[in-house]
This record gives sequence, structure tokens and C-alpha cells, in this order.
Amino acid sequence: MKVLVYISWPVKAWCIGDDHVRTLRERFPDVTFVHETNLDAAGRTLEDSDVAFTPFLKPEMIPRARRLRWVHSSAAAVEGLLPLTELDAQGITVTNSRGVQAIPMAEHVMGGLLVLSRRFNRTLDAQRERRWIQNDLCDDWPWMLHDKAMTIVGLGTIGLEVAKRAHAFGMRVTGVRRRAGASRPDFVDRVLMPDRLSDALAGCDVLVLSAPGVAATHRMIGARELALLNPGAILINVARAQIVDDSAMRNALGSGQLGGAVLDVFEREPLEAESPLWSMPNVVVTPHSSGFRASHWTDVVDLFTDNFRRFQRGEPLRNIVDTVAGY
Repeated sequence: MKVLVYISWPVKAWCIGDDHVRTLRERFPDVTFVHETNLDAAGRTLEDSDVAFTPFLKPEMIPRARRLRWVHSSAAAVEGLLPLTELDAQGITVTNSRGVQAIPMAEHVMGGLLVLSRRFNRTLDAQRERRWIQNDLCDDWPWMLHDKAMTIVGLGTIGLEVAKRAHAFGMRVTGVRRRAGASRPDFVDRVLMPDRLSDALAGCDVLVLSAPGVAATHRMIGARELALLNPGAILINVARAQIVDDSAMRNALGSGQLGGAVLDVFEREPLEAESPLWSMPNVVVTPHSSGFRASHWTDVVDLFTDNFRRFQRGEPLRNIVDTVAGY
């Protein structure tokens, strides 16, 4: 059996290292793993591969990949495996690595929220300037997460981990998700379908976006939706920038309708130096790093290892992607 490994990104954190490919070869000595680092070479290797461990495939590669039966994305997102419907038409199963980054991203959400709610952004600035701002904070009070309302749009693996932590802080959690039949976890107060988004946003103090970036979520949050939030609410986006109307978000930040934002994703990355978001005192900008941690590739390779063993045994695979929904 032959496996193509092609995981090459401009961001070095998302590029698989030789040591992790070596781990796969040691775990499966009877399998040929070919590690490619450019797209053309990957295309040639794919032609006689049974499995592809990659987040990228070009449409023209698929007709030539006559042995291909399974594609596993090293990321949760599968936008680079287009068109998914073509893979499905060819009988090729697609799985992804959802869940691998859920805990670090949930911790990132809560960390960013605490920066703004407890005014750490202000106290850290004052610390660098050696200023004691105790009285100043009485004009811009820190606030507690306890008894605040959080709405999580996208109650998947990331959203559920966020909900657990928010619940532990005593927050009232509403989740928005597409699957109506799934049971409601004890740490979520209510679960609504996307057609009740307005109900989910009304009276919300903290809006967390962890939904997939697909056509159904494009510009889901605009001026009308932001106006439903409580004045001074916090927006946290660790999903995709395109879910939010950027102009509406900036206007809401300027008017005070949004009290702040924690943004890990942007329409253009890196975020351009002239963007006003850099200098807004109520905005926490992070460089699409919410999933970063040292164990990332160990976790991804362990997931792929488990799935590959299932594949060899003919058992159901984990994290099968709905090729129609796009995630």
C-alpha cells in the first residue's frame, strides 16, 4: 500500500516534519509513505497512491488517481480538497482532523475573553509604563464572566470545549448548530438551529464564532445581528473571518455596540500593517494561532494512525466529512 504525505503550508506550524513522517514509517513498516513538499510532485505520487494524507488536492489530480480510496486532511478545514463532490463521486472517502485543536482553541477563547473582561489589556499597558491605574479602572470597570450570556455559533468539537469552560465560569451558554437531533450537553443551557440565530443573539454578552467557513455561514454576522447583542458585548472569532461582515464589525467596535473583540482570523493574512484593528484598544489580535501548541503534530499523527489501522481492517473511519455540507 502506498500513502502520499503532502502537508506544506506557508505557516511552518502547519507543515509536517520529517520526524513525524518517520513515526508513521516505523508504525507501518509494510506501507510505503512518500513525503512530498511541492504540489507537482504530490500530483505525480498521487497517481498510484491508495491513500493521501493532505489538506490540498487540485481538481485535475483526481481523474489520474485511479487507486485512491481515502483522503485524510491534516486540518479540520477541507477547503483545499475541492471539489469534495468529485471525490465523493469517485467513491473516495474524506476524513479530517477535527477535534485535534479543540482544547487549545477553547483555552485561547477564554484567555482572550479574560483579557478584555478583566481589563488586562489596560493593566498590561500600564505595567509597561509603570503606571498605577487603580482609580482609572473605576471609570472602566472590569466585569465578571459569572452569570453572563455566551452564544456559541458552531457547537462542534471546538464550540463544545468552549462551552465546558464557559459553564465552569458560571456563564449561561446558548449553542447554535445545524444538527437538530443531537442531544444537549448538560453544560449548555439551550441549543438552537441556525434559523433561530436572532433568538440566540438577543441578550448575548459574548459571541463566539467556531462554525466552519462554508457558503451557509458566509457573512452570517452583519450589522443586524450585532445590533441584537447586549451593548458592550464581546465578539470572539476563531473560525473564519468571512463569517462576519468586517465593516459592520468595525463600526460596532467604534460605536461601542461591541465592547471589544478577540480576533484570530482575518480576510487577508497576514493582517495588513495599516489595518485599524492593530491600534484599537478594545481588540485583541492574534496571528491565526489559537490552535498552536507543541504537541500539535503528535496529536494529528496519532489520529491518522488510528484511522489508518481502521482503514486496513475495513472498519468505519473517524471524522468522515459530509461532502455536501463541506465539513
